[in-house]
Amino acid sequence: MKRWFITGVSSGIGRAIAEAAIARGDRVVGTVRKATDAAPFEALGGEAHALLLDLDRTETAQAVAMKAIALLGDVDIVVCNAARSLFGAIEETSTEEMQALFTTNLFGQHAVMRAFLPYFRARGAGRIVAISSGAGIGATPGVGVYSATKFALEGLCEALSQEVAGFGIAVTLVEPGAIASRFISHGTQDVAGRMPAYAALSGGGKDGLEVYYETAASPETVADAVIAAMDLDEPPLRVPVGADTMAQIRNRAAALQALAD
Repeated sequence: MKRWFITGVSSGIGRAIAEAAIARGDRVVGTVRKATDAAPFEALGGEAHALLLDLDRTETAQAVAMKAIALLGDVDIVVCNAARSLFGAIEETSTEEMQALFTTNLFGQHAVMRAFLPYFRARGAGRIVAISSGAGIGATPGVGVYSATKFALEGLCEALSQEVAGFGIAVTLVEPGAIASRFISHGTQDVAGRMPAYAALSGGGKDGLEVYYETAASPETVADAVIAAMDLDEPPLRVPVGADTMAQIRNRAAALQALAD
């Protein structure tokens, strides 16, 4: 039996990971932003416990982590999943909008990791899973700032994995492609200020993403990949999920090889 702490379990990938873990007898503390989402999550069964956490309030992560450890008696795996997106060209995106997205997608994840790292170091074991994205491998017009947060998360975790390996702590980046969840409809906001110069992007770009996501993989696909990776004695640094992410990797690898040549 493993004990999990998963952020963002009200829907999507976080919910799917939590359900898969509980279904096999593991125990889960999941975080939600709204109190109304706590009861539906705990309805999954006696091994599901909900805690409130707003990643934009990074100062609260430590107290939530301690509550999770107290609830479960121990935590083996921390999954930093909760995130949001923003649709708009780079020039259309204000500094304030960019800072807010980095707070949720990077600073909030960093706060959760830091909250658990002393505990993992003390016990000499622990695993951190960060849900990245294919957008953290190759950027897409219209969601460039979102891609920037995922590129930053990739760099953060790559360095962290090397810093904490000697303490028995493993770090894994999960890189899903398009996933059929509410992320585009509910997790992606539009920038406040549109510019005529980017009318083609703002007029049809998000609709294009909606079409792209119609053939997306299920959140359960990502959950299966996470469970499988955490069952390994030595989980990998990266777990790509989806044909589109594999294509991103191949394209990036080819471009870097050509540059090196």
